[in-house]
Amino acid sequence: MTFTVKLDNSYRLIATILGAAVLGTAFVWLIVSSFIIRVAADARVALNREALVAASSRFPNSPRVYFRLADTEIADATSKGQFDAQAEMHAMRAVNLSPWDYQARRLLAVALELNNKPEESESALRAAVKLAPNHAELNWMFANLLLRRGKLNEAIEPFRIASRSNLDLLQAAIETIWQSSGGNLETLKSFAANDTDAQLSIVKFLTGQKLVNEAVSIFNTVDKRARVNSPRCPELIAVLMNAGRFDLARNIWLEAVTTLQPLQLVEVASQSSQPAGGLVWNGSFEADAVKDFNHFDWIINPNQYARIGIDRSFARTGARALKVAFSGLDTTTLRYEVKQLLSLKPGVRYRLECYAKPADLLTPALSAPFGGPRVAITGLNGLIAVSEPVAAGSTDWQHLVVDFVAPADASSALLTVVRIPKFSYDDPTKGIVWFDDFTLVEQ
Repeated sequence: MTFTVKLDNSYRLIATILGAAVLGTAFVWLIVSSFIIRVAADARVALNREALVAASSRFPNSPRVYFRLADTEIADATSKGQFDAQAEMHAMRAVNLSPWDYQARRLLAVALELNNKPEESESALRAAVKLAPNHAELNWMFANLLLRRGKLNEAIEPFRIASRSNLDLLQAAIETIWQSSGGNLETLKSFAANDTDAQLSIVKFLTGQKLVNEAVSIFNTVDKRARVNSPRCPELIAVLMNAGRFDLARNIWLEAVTTLQPLQLVEVASQSSQPAGGLVWNGSFEADAVKDFNHFDWIINPNQYARIGIDRSFARTGARALKVAFSGLDTTTLRYEVKQLLSLKPGVRYRLECYAKPADLLTPALSAPFGGPRVAITGLNGLIAVSEPVAAGSTDWQHLVVDFVAPADASSALLTVVRIPKFSYDDPTKGIVWFDDFTLVEQ
């Protein structure tokens, strides 16, 4: 499409030139104005209040300029400790020019609170939250304003929204609610509702407050699959162990490992279903270890004196057994290379049983009865009980039994396979010993 303008006289020519000049000037001014407004509104550009006041006078219909001006005035008031009442007016102007901008209403709420108008500030912030109902920082700000106004119950929901939208705020929300409620556990439960992340974070927080029983009670309300899959689960087990609550720790651990990796071996499953009181876990070595859950499982670390591992081709029952192949070095020593942490009831009598099968076992004759490998129960204060040594002259499965009473001050102990030399030097220990079918029962 083509437009043709006839300039057949001087008046038309002049009018056209003037019209083009006006349009060009207006277009240039539009570009310049837009640029100035962008610069004035850009927080990265350093402008003092005077420059922003001048910009607001030049562009009285720009919400961005008024927003930047009010923001600057509020920042100056925060640093100097003297509030400029004009900040409220300028923030209100930004809201009026852009009523659907939640940030303008947020800024107005700040200005109103600084101007000692908490009720109006709350109203402005409520309006902002309605415009951005899932905004994390906005809900966080709203929740804290409600707290300052003594409205803890109303603050729970915006705290919940803020922490769900930004998990980095979750722990801070828990701590804030705890302090504001005077340590009210029910208030924390109300905040968590049925949110797994919140519940498990509360568990972590309570353990840090040394409220172990409360932490466990909340942990047990979380969906079973969710709680055992959470990284909070092994953390809680470790915390309980450090607090000396091995009974609670093992209960949680037992649930986790049986849920994450159900055992196929009926014998092991039947043991694990009994109350946690120090029973040996995986006594027949049929179950694989569960990642991050080695707390009450077998821990095996070979040393220079023996190669130690799980033999998957030889066993007394099932398909696996523990194999200790001695290297033939003098003064052979085993202490904690094979161990499992047990949960015990102080003062209770126990019976530990297992089976051992030697092959070509050669132990120092002069060291008897210390020469052969044995199973032992060791507490914090040293040895509690130990079995007879594995007899070198037999190739049959030997039944080892240890009867002992848990010390009155012991709620845990280590089950170990040991070989302790009697002297600072003795002859090498050679050969292989398999261990299988460990059980531990109360008597």
